[in-house]
Amino acid sequence: MTNMIHLVDGEKGGVGKSMLTRILVEFNQKYELLYTLIDGDFQNPDVQQRYPEHNAKIVALVEDEEKFFDIDIIFETAVETPVIVNLPARVYSIINKWIDEANLTSPDFKEQSGVDVCKWFICGGTTDSIEMFIDSFNYFEGQLNHIFVRNFGVCKDWSHVQSHKEMNKLINNYRIPVVDLPALSARERKFIDTKRLSFSQAMKHSEFFLISQQRLHTFLEDCFRLIEDVGLFNNAPNRNKKEVIAPYEQKKNEEMQIENEPQNE
Repeated sequence: MTNMIHLVDGEKGGVGKSMLTRILVEFNQKYELLYTLIDGDFQNPDVQQRYPEHNAKIVALVEDEEKFFDIDIIFETAVETPVIVNLPARVYSIINKWIDEANLTSPDFKEQSGVDVCKWFICGGTTDSIEMFIDSFNYFEGQLNHIFVRNFGVCKDWSHVQSHKEMNKLINNYRIPVVDLPALSARERKFIDTKRLSFSQAMKHSEFFLISQQRLHTFLEDCFRLIEDVGLFNNAPNRNKKEVIAPYEQKKNEEMQIENEPQNE
């Protein structure tokens, strides 16, 4: 079984990396999937602070020669469990260098280590973000899984992206998944961020009223459906059983069990 490193990346701050990371964490919690959260924003570990009960880790992503290899904790953790990593702004070159120098995209090393890497690249609709996504994908020559996430909470009109020839060519030729992240209403988002709550904590908060709970529930269900459609968590291990059986394998096992049962004469 392969453990996935889910890198939540983007071109700058304010595009929704922390939001997407929290959604991925809540998705894993809902389906009781085994994972470890690593917050790369050591100066403001906002995501880690909202999920302290799950032994989340913090790592500093810096270019300092001595501290650069602290990033290895991401891979070392992924040997044991899938990992969700919240990347801060302005670490694009650092994380790419780390992946490249260790050749983490090598098929042989993936097989040897049981670890794979993907980028959930969240975009705010700017030209810079589109160009950075294209650059990231081309940098790894298509060997690193990319998911292009369009954040409708930041940008409402994506027609300029839909008409971007190079972007469309990449998406079509390499079948890159595109996720349209819906917007969470401003009222609920402000309440959650002001009190620095996880989504699960907000649902139980006495001041988070029923109508707000319903809006958040609808938002999360929409997001979870989109994540499921991508399929990268289909074979993720269960945190209780520490293994997962794909639906078709489960059906096959059940059929074999029936065949092996003694027949009544």
